[in-house]
Amino acid sequence: MAMRSYTGSRRRKGPESVDRVLEAAEQLIRENAFHTATMDDLAAAAGVSRATVFNRFGSKLGVLQALFRRCMEGPEMEAIQHALAIDDPVESLEATIEASCAIWEASGFVHEQLQAIVVLEPGATALIDEQEDQQREEIKDLVRRLSRAGRIRPGLSEPRAAATIHMLTSLETFLWLRRVYALSLRQTRETITELARTLLR
Repeated sequence: MAMRSYTGSRRRKGPESVDRVLEAAEQLIRENAFHTATMDDLAAAAGVSRATVFNRFGSKLGVLQALFRRCMEGPEMEAIQHALAIDDPVESLEATIEASCAIWEASGFVHEQLQAIVVLEPGATALIDEQEDQQREEIKDLVRRLSRAGRIRPGLSEPRAAATIHMLTSLETFLWLRRVYALSLRQTRETITELARTLLR
């Protein structure tokens, strides 16, 4: 059966049922059980009927997409936007790194799950691509501001600086430091910040 994307509220159930399903999905992901859970399992975990899950989300992919969007509209994402709006580009860079670490700490597991499901559901790439495109453009803009302020290290081009900052603030880098090397959140943030400063004059 073709997967349907989450399209917001539909018909009878109120937002409470949406929140309960998303909270149940989040818990299943944290327990590494979402990928094997059925729609019946998800409905039972949320305390709603299977029909409610289908009517609201259409599929497990729809649930995951809705959870992803909720993460992207949360306070951590607002913190990134505030960080990018700081006038001083160096302060903006450091605040953006701090906010990026916070969002990956809070919801990186949702991004991971969405990336994992792409193999089976190519349609899931749209949200990932949208998020990465937005991040890329924001970083390019930040690097242009650093360059105009004369803060990029001599000999370093804007494309290389942007690519490096994008890599440093990526989920993959964050998880490598947090999981593989077991750094604390503070150590991870400080490591990324120190590496980013090597790009500056």
